[in-house]
Amino acid sequence: MNQIRLVIVDDHDVVRKGIKTYLMTEDEIDVVGEASSGHEGADIVLKEKPDVVLMDLIMENGTGIEATQRIVEQLPDCKVIILTSYYDDEKVFPALEAGAFSYMLKTSSADEIAEAVKKAANGENVIEPKVLVK
Repeated sequence: MNQIRLVIVDDHDVVRKGIKTYLMTEDEIDVVGEASSGHEGADIVLKEKPDVVLMDLIMENGTGIEATQRIVEQLPDCKVIILTSYYDDEKVFPALEAGAFSYMLKTSSADEIAEAVKKAANGENVIEPKVLVK
């Protein structure tokens, strides 16, 4: 199996670095970039052309929704996983409409995030159960 190329976009440094540190322990995942804003994230994704992106929703200098839309328009094979603390309809539906492939909450375990990245790379999406219940 080829390595899954991943970019992480989150404005919280500790979240971004924590996820990166954990995912780098996964043999199948190669973190090829990280960014702290939607605009920067989209630029890095378009340059690196990863298989999967972990994308926060609410950031300064470009939201995750704007970045997701830009990424999906230009790299339709790239799978964007929204990773956020928001699960209300006002956030979920616009993210999915923008082209997000999966939607997860930051309350997910590191193992669940790693599994979602692997599933996305294989064309299988993950929608947080808490989002589906609403």
